[in-house]
Amino acid sequence: MFTLRAAVMWTVNDFPAYAMVSGWSTKGYMTCPVCKEDVTSGWHEGKVCYLGHRIWLPWDHEWRENDKEFDGNTEGRLRPREWSGDEILEQLNHLDFVLF
Repeated sequence: MFTLRAAVMWTVNDFPAYAMVSGWSTKGYMTCPVCKEDVTSGWHEGKVCYLGHRIWLPWDHEWRENDKEFDGNTEGRLRPREWSGDEILEQLNHLDFVLF
């Protein structure tokens, strides 16, 4: 007998499979793993829609000022905060993991 140790180095999958691999919820209003609590979502035609991702565009991009093609609003917010590896590790250290 031996002890097998393995690690997942990378995966190629779609967004719903992201929930199974990472544990992050991919349904509802707070699903963006990058924006976290700063996600912009709303209810439209029976579905949750995410229209706030123009914040990732450069400041002088024409789509930031284009309100007619999107949700009727211009985009003037800053990009979401980018977390460092140490900050993410600190968040993970505060989680309580259950042993099976």
